[in-house]
Amino acid sequence: MEPSMEYCLAQVLQKDVGKRLQVGQELIEYFSDKQKSADLEHDQTMLDKMVDGLATSWVNSSNYKVRL
Repeated sequence: MEPSMEYCLAQVLQKDVGKRLQVGQELIEYFSDKQKSADLEHDQTMLDKMVDGLATSWVNSSNYKVRL
């Protein structure tokens, strides 16, 4: 199953640090592949939620591995 924007957002917003670490590479691959992430350009609201989730949940995380 190919990840969707909704799936990626749900992964970003989860609280489990272990799962966040596992999904990091998946998110990089999703954002890097223009075919997989074609919906990013069309759904600005979802993209805004994704960036906000990454900024607040990951960058400000107390776990240094999540921040990286």
